[in-house]
Amino acid sequence: MTRVYIEVASAVTRAGLEALLREQAEIEIVTSAPDADVALYDSVPSASAGLPVVVLTDEESAREALRKGARAALPFDATPAQIVAAIHAAAAGLAAMPAAEMALLLPAASDTAAVEPLTPREMDVLEMLAEGLSNKMIAYRLNISAHTAKFHVNAILAKLGAGTRTEAVTRGIRLGLIQV
Repeated sequence: MTRVYIEVASAVTRAGLEALLREQAEIEIVTSAPDADVALYDSVPSASAGLPVVVLTDEESAREALRKGARAALPFDATPAQIVAAIHAAAAGLAAMPAAEMALLLPAASDTAAVEPLTPREMDVLEMLAEGLSNKMIAYRLNISAHTAKFHVNAILAKLGAGTRTEAVTRGIRLGLIQV
C-alpha cells in the first residue's frame, strides 16, 4: 500500500486527484505529509519533508522540480495511468517523466550516423533487453539457444557502441529504435 499526501492549490484539482487515487486499491490518501510514502504537488515544493515528490507542472518548472529532487515531473494533462505509475515509481525510488521530456534532458547521441543498422532479429532482442530479460529468457522466447541469444546481444552492443546491456537500451531509446 502506497500512502500519498496531496498538496495542490485548487480544490477542484484536489478533488479530481483524490477521486482518481481512491479508485486505486494499492494507494491510500493521507492528510499529513509525515504519514505519507509519496507527496503529490501541483507546483515545485520548497520542502518535501524528505518524501519522494511527484509534481504536476509545466515543462519549464519540470526541470526546476527535478533539480530540486522531485522523483517525477508530469505535465498537467498527464493521464491517470501516468500519474499512478509515477507515484509507484517514486515510492520505489525511481524517477519518472514522459519520454519526450526525458529526451530533452538526455544529451543526444553524437554519433547516430555511425550506428550500423540492426537486423530484425536484433531489434527483437533489443526490445527484450529493454524488458530486462536474461539471455536464457530471450532464447526461450525466440526458440533459439542461449549461445545464439548471447551472440545477438553482443552484436547489438557492438553495433550501438555500448558497453553494457543498459547502455544499449539507452542508446536504442535515444535513436528511436525502442518505443517506451
